[in-house]
Order: sequence, then structure tokens, then C-alpha cells
Amino acid sequence: MNKRIYIPLFFSLAVITGILIGKVLAERSLRHQINATTNIPTRNPQGKIEAMLNLVDMKYVDTLSYDSIVEKAIPKILSNLDPHSNYIPASDVQAVNEELDGSFSGIGVQFNIQHDTVMVVGVSSGGPSEKKGILPGDRIVMVNDTLFVGKSITNEKVMKKLRGPKDSEVKVGIKRNGSKDLLSFTIVRGDIPITSIDASYFIEPNIGYVKVNRFGATTYEEFFKAIYALKEKGADRYVIDLRANSGGYLDQAILMINEFLQMGDMIV
Repeated sequence: MNKRIYIPLFFSLAVITGILIGKVLAERSLRHQINATTNIPTRNPQGKIEAMLNLVDMKYVDTLSYDSIVEKAIPKILSNLDPHSNYIPASDVQAVNEELDGSFSGIGVQFNIQHDTVMVVGVSSGGPSEKKGILPGDRIVMVNDTLFVGKSITNEKVMKKLRGPKDSEVKVGIKRNGSKDLLSFTIVRGDIPITSIDASYFIEPNIGYVKVNRFGATTYEEFFKAIYALKEKGADRYVIDLRANSGGYLDQAILMINEFLQMGDMIV
């Protein structure tokens, strides 16, 4: 028998056997990694969520954005808590804080979107728009020489266009009833105060009424001044109206509530 004939066969069998052994070991290693990430005790839900995301990342057929999945998952998780718990994405934090911090930089108008057009419904007293002659009823149809009307217009887009750094300029085109031509105004943005107290007055000779629309950075200070003014005029009972209150900073709400409770009473 010629041994040289069998030498290539032995080498081929050795190579094939090595490949098969390597494949089996690799599959065992992968199963061990998956089991290590998925066999999480039920008392560690955070670990289970992380394991699930890792498993999707390793095994899902398409490429996914890990950050995008997490951003979409967080609101779903918080929706199981209560109607007042919300997740604010990083892109929205500045806008939310502006509504609570007592002031923001803008042109000083209140608006509604009517028939796909931005309608000015109020002008801040002493604000940049009032100084330029903007009036309630004016319609903003152009911003920085660009047409700004249509069904795609939203409150968020309007605020993004009209708000900006203090002392920066924005050009608006105004359509005003009674004027045939489009009016053009260049407005320098300034600090626009946001107040938390809509109204404070007497509803009975000794009963004061205070309407609070939010819990912002200056809410307690404004509230205390309103309550003190009513008390000085004889109020000893109060109606605090929180209808349509949009929420805000918890510490401001605690300070307000503390004015009506005894020392040591539970608040939160």
C-alpha cells in the first residue's frame, strides 16, 4: 500500500475536524454570552432591560440606533406611573425651562394659529413688539424674508423663530387689517417676563382669590406678595385656583402649600 496516497486525505480530515470543533466552541461561547446577559434575577429589572437591549443589538437582523430605541422606550415606561410624570428630551429642555425660569428672550407677543396663520392676540406691555408698533390682530406672514404660513406651522416652530438670544434681531412681515401693503418690522429681542399669578382679588369681604397658572422659578415670591397684599386688606381665608395649572418646579409648590399647613404636617 502506498502511504503517500493517504497523507493528503489525513490532512483534509484534520482540517475539517478542526473547523467543526471551532464552530461548536464558538456556538457554545455565544450561547454562554447570551445566557449570561439574559439570565438576570427578577429582582434586578434594570439588568433585564439592559440584557434585552444587548440581545437585540447582537441578534436583530437590521442595524438599529441604540439611542433612538432608548429615547422611545423611556416615555413608555414613565406612562405606567401617573399622568404628571413626563420625560423631557434634551432637545426640549431649554424651551421647557424658559417657561419656568421667570423670563425668556423674544419679541413679546402672545399668539394663536388661526387658519394656518400666526395671529397676534396680545402684546407685552413695554416689550420689543409694543415699542415697534405691533398690534393685537396683526398676522405674522413672513419671518426673516421667508413666507411663514401654511398647515405645517406649529406653536413650536413659531417660538423657535421668534425667540432667540437677547439683543438679536428678527424681521417680521405683518398683514394688518385696513392696510393694503405688507408691513415690515425689524425687532430686537429682549427679556420677556413670565408671571405665574393671573389674578388676585376679593370674592367676599374677607375671602381672597388667587389664580396660579404654573409653578415657575418666581411663583412663590409672586404668590406670597399677592397673599400678603390681600391679608393687609382684611383677607383671612383664600381660594387658590389651580385649574389649568401646567405644573413646574416641585419646590415652589411646596413653599406655597407650606403657608397653609402647621409645622410638621406632611406635604410630599
